Amino acid sequence: MKVLAINGSPNGAKGNTECVLQPFLAGAREAGAETEVIYLKDYEIKHCIGCFTCWAKTPGVCVHKDDMAGLLEKLRQAQVVVYATPLYVFTMSGLMKDFVDRIIPLAQPYIIKRGEHYIHPPRYPLAGDGLGKVVLVSNSGYPERHHFSGLEETFRRWTDSPDEELAGVVCCAGGALLQSEAIRESTAWYIEAARQAGREVIAQGRISPETQEILDRPLIPDLDAYVGIVNAFWQSHGIELYDPNEGAQAPEPEPDVSETGVLLGPPQGAGTMRDLVAGMAMSLDPEAAGDLEATIQFDVTGDAPESYYLEILQGSCTAYAGQHPSPSMTIHTPADVWMAISRGEVNGAGALMQGKYSVTGNLGLLMRFGKLFSRGREQ
Repeated sequence: MKVLAINGSPNGAKGNTECVLQPFLAGAREAGAETEVIYLKDYEIKHCIGCFTCWAKTPGVCVHKDDMAGLLEKLRQAQVVVYATPLYVFTMSGLMKDFVDRIIPLAQPYIIKRGEHYIHPPRYPLAGDGLGKVVLVSNSGYPERHHFSGLEETFRRWTDSPDEELAGVVCCAGGALLQSEAIRESTAWYIEAARQAGREVIAQGRISPETQEILDRPLIPDLDAYVGIVNAFWQSHGIELYDPNEGAQAPEPEPDVSETGVLLGPPQGAGTMRDLVAGMAMSLDPEAAGDLEATIQFDVTGDAPESYYLEILQGSCTAYAGQHPSPSMTIHTPADVWMAISRGEVNGAGALMQGKYSVTGNLGLLMRFGKLFSRGREQ
C-alpha cells in the first residue's frame, strides 16, 4: 500500500509537525506500507487564481506551469494521503492551503448527488479499492486540543463523500515538547500511540477508538506548567511578558529581606531540603548570575512542610529559612521529588510536565538553574 504524506510546515523536516508525522509513518511501514513524504516548502506551488481553465479549456491541466502537476500524479497513485500541517490561525498553513486549492484539476466541474450530499466527482479512478483514505496530522503550540476544532471540521467536510474517508486524526496540542530530549521519556507514550495509529490505518483501514482516545489526551496534565515553560522560553529570548497591571499604582515597599527569614548555615550533609538549599547558595556561579537580582522560594510540601528561599544579588547567593514576601519564583515541591532531581535520579523538566511539582512566578529562572548553580553541583 502506498502512503503519501504532505508536510505543509515551512520548517519541513525540522518542524514540530514532523515529530508527530514520523512515528505515524514508521507504524505504517511496520504494517507493510510504502511511505513517501513531500515537503511543500521545497516546491513551487502558485496560488489558484480561480480561472477554471483546468475544468473548461484544458480538462485536468492547470494554467500554472509549476511543480503541482507532478504532485497531482503522486496523489493519484496513493491509497492513503496524510496531510500534515502546523496549526495556523485554527486551520492549515498557507503552504498547505495553496496545495489543497490546487487539487481542483482532479475533480470534474459538474455536480452530482452521492449519498446525502452533492459533490464534484473525481476525474480519475481512485487508487486501490476505490476509497481514498485521508489522515490529518497537526501540531499546535497551544496546550488545549479544542484549538484544532476548525481544522478537523474542514477535513471532516472534505472527506464526507462515498469516495473518501477520514481514517484518523493525530492532532497534538503542545507538540513542540516532542522536540525536547530532556522530557523524551515523559512523551514516549504519545509517540507510541502515533506509531500504533500508523499500523492500524494500514492493517484496519482506520485508527481504532482506543488509540484515538489516547491521541486525544493532553500531552501534559498540568497545562499551567506548560504555559510557564513556553513563556519562560520567550523570556529567555528577551521578550517581556504582558503585564495587565502595568501602569497601576506602585505597591508599598516590601520589608527588608533580612527581617523575614532566618539565615541558613553551611549544609551539614546532603540528606535534607535544608542542606540542599544551603548547598545551592554555595554553588552559585557569579559569572552566570551576572547582574541578576532574584529571590527563589521553596515551599516544601508533605507531612512536615518547610519554607526556604534563596536571595541572589550582586553575584552572590544567600539561603534563608522562612517565607519571602515577594519572591521572583516559587517552587512548590515534595521534599523527595526535589531531592531526587538534585541527585540526577529524576529529570526536572519531565517531573514538572508530570505535575510532580509546580512553579509560579518567573519560570525563566528555573530554566537557568543548570548554569546558575553549577559551581561544584549540578541541578
